[in-house]
Amino acid sequence: MFGIADTIKLLCTPLKIFNINTDEIKLLTCISLSMIPVLRKELYEIKDSCKAKNISFNIRNIKYILLKFCICVIRRVNELEEALIAKGYN
Repeated sequence: MFGIADTIKLLCTPLKIFNINTDEIKLLTCISLSMIPVLRKELYEIKDSCKAKNISFNIRNIKYILLKFCICVIRRVNELEEALIAKGYN
């Protein structure tokens, strides 16, 4: 994961001309890549809760599934934001 982030930071080096901090891009890349398994787990939990409530996991019920998924994502992002602020990232 860090190798990918370092590569993206290297590819973004020309952006320093525009005063863009490539270390922040590297940090965002690491966070994004580490969130993929978390979001996948959330989706499986939503799928299991739909089964428990007798709601079929298909395109007709996508608005219920996406609503729950978006709420979970917003909650996770809020937790991550608070953690980064506590560690001193502004």
